[in-house]
Amino acid sequence: MTQYLIMCRSLTHAQRSARLLERQGISAAATKAPQGLSKRGCAYAVSLYKRFDEAVRILREHEMLTGKLYMRSGETYIEVPT
Repeated sequence: MTQYLIMCRSLTHAQRSARLLERQGISAAATKAPQGLSKRGCAYAVSLYKRFDEAVRILREHEMLTGKLYMRSGETYIEVPT
């Protein structure tokens, strides 16, 4: 199963984004991002496994898409172009 991460600027932003997606029927969770995905050290993201394109669209519509997007392939995270 493919995991997607939508990077966020703070824990609060990740929580709000995840709640917005949940209200739209998309299972998502705010999580601490793996080290190496952010240059700032501690980073947070929204994690989801399905309906990635729809989630990105919803976050864009609500002006909440602020970070990079990643797809997990095995143990490697690959940046998804926006």
